Amino acid sequence: MTTPGPTLEERVTILETRLDTILPTLATKEDIARLEGRIDAMGYRLLIGFSGVMAALLAIAVAATRFL
Repeated sequence: MTTPGPTLEERVTILETRLDTILPTLATKEDIARLEGRIDAMGYRLLIGFSGVMAALLAIAVAATRFL
């Protein structure tokens, strides 16, 4: 024999409670716009950083070929 589950009213109350808990934590349009700006800036910093690393590796490779 199966035990009866929650009634429809109880299930709706559970879902409402979950929504009331989750909704305030979701990002707003303004939050996402700020985040996009930070990601763009971070991308440029990474590009500059990796360019520096590549230049250093190239310099090491050129120096190493002088010893061959």
